[in-house]
Amino acid sequence: MTGRSWGYWTRGKLDVLRAYLDAFTTATKNRSSERIYLDLFAGEVENHERLTDEQIDGSARIALNIDDPPFSKLRFFELDSNATRLEAELRGEFPGRNIIVYGGDCNERIHDALAALRTYSWAPTFAFVDPNGMEAAWSTLAALADFRRDRATKVEMFVLFAAPMFIRVLPVDGSQIRSSDTDKLDRLFGSTGWREIYEARLSGIFEAAEAREQYLNFMRWRLEVELGYRWTHPLEICNTNGSAIYYMIFATDHEAGTRIMSGIYANAAAEFPAMREKARRRQQRARDEDQGLQSLFPDVASLEGPVQRGERFYEHFAPEKPWFLQ
Repeated sequence: MTGRSWGYWTRGKLDVLRAYLDAFTTATKNRSSERIYLDLFAGEVENHERLTDEQIDGSARIALNIDDPPFSKLRFFELDSNATRLEAELRGEFPGRNIIVYGGDCNERIHDALAALRTYSWAPTFAFVDPNGMEAAWSTLAALADFRRDRATKVEMFVLFAAPMFIRVLPVDGSQIRSSDTDKLDRLFGSTGWREIYEARLSGIFEAAEAREQYLNFMRWRLEVELGYRWTHPLEICNTNGSAIYYMIFATDHEAGTRIMSGIYANAAAEFPAMREKARRRQQRARDEDQGLQSLFPDVASLEGPVQRGERFYEHFAPEKPWFLQ
């Protein structure tokens, strides 16, 4: 068995990626001869599901298999120890394609790749930023947003945001935060504002789930206000117990992009029982709040079970300006 093993939720995330990349290239078919794909934590070509051993194509293979039309230039980023092997595998499986794999820290090498692609900044560009945890840097997201700054729409981004991990690395039991973790968080947010949320958590203002939402809101707010994206869409990825593992944030300036990804997110949430139940709970809570009710004992039967006709499990909502910036 080759590649790494992942939970079922990884397949769901990659299915969302596949669906959107197919829509992305189709939408640009008649208005551009070039399409650029950037994969900043490319990983393995092939992986497998932990429980079933079923094969899961990695993001690199998914992007290279999009063919109506295909991406014309694909740039992948991996650690030096894996980059040469990854490029050999991709070139062997997809001969003749315009592929480059950059070895090293993608937060550094992305600047080399974007500089080399500068004459193609007019081309529609999509970036998949999928770290295992907190390895992405705000400067990287800013560089991606700036690549098409003088165009009508910026680089579209699909970014893994590991807010649930923050709860684990930011202790509330009196123990010391590791300096390596605070450095990663400063680098990820490009700001020390996350510390305000953490202090509120220590003070008992927020429970863990509320803190996660605040971290997510702060990141989305910065993507929209600081980098200028018109829409950001968060999809909460849950495990079989319904616990949040991470969020996938989609950032776009394009009205078609926001409409298409809203539909894809709704379909993804409907696919997984844990995500479906959480979406129903959020919707029920919103309805109760609108009616001035507080439901201590929700109808569990109405929250579980298969998709009902007409149900929708995702609706876009804009981030709010963080209270500490008011």
